[in-house]
Amino acid sequence: MKVESWMIKDLVTIGREAGIRDALMVMKKHSIRHLPVVESGLFVGLVTSGDLKQAILASMLETLKVSDVMIQNPYTISRETSLEKAARIIYEKNIGCLPVVEEGKILGIITVKDILKAFIDIMGVLKAGARIDVILKSVHGSFDEVVSIIEQEGGYIISAGMSINGDENSHHFRVSGGNTTAIAEELTKLGYRGVRIIE
Repeated sequence: MKVESWMIKDLVTIGREAGIRDALMVMKKHSIRHLPVVESGLFVGLVTSGDLKQAILASMLETLKVSDVMIQNPYTISRETSLEKAARIIYEKNIGCLPVVEEGKILGIITVKDILKAFIDIMGVLKAGARIDVILKSVHGSFDEVVSIIEQEGGYIISAGMSINGDENSHHFRVSGGNTTAIAEELTKLGYRGVRIIE
């Protein structure tokens, strides 16, 4: 899945010569924490609410400009970047957002909140249903067997994921409908370990 599907496209930007007070007012007005800096149509930097809070000294507020506190070479991505890669960059670099830039122009911005929303939607966390956890057998076809059992008992799989823990990797199936108790009993009877139902 590409970043383009989840990024904020209706951007609020500011010029590098704008004052800090102006930047603060823009952020407050639009309830945002990340403000791309654009000059002559090109993306030149990024200013965050954290940057502004650190820079503010009452005596200097009138003299500081956005260019004095902006991040001049922030990490950026393209609209073709995968959501997974964007999430990894944000996590590894400990940053709050990634501007989406192509040929020097900013097309959008994706924040931690946008990525969290995307993964919640993808995993179906907010959809009604239950989660079935199970440690697969170390044999070919065990994943398909679990899917088959869920479907036989009337369950519809919304999403599937996995927690990596050496040889004890647990698979998580988000399921809508079906008899979850019967699913758990059948999986246990067939020798699957770690079977757990979370409603």
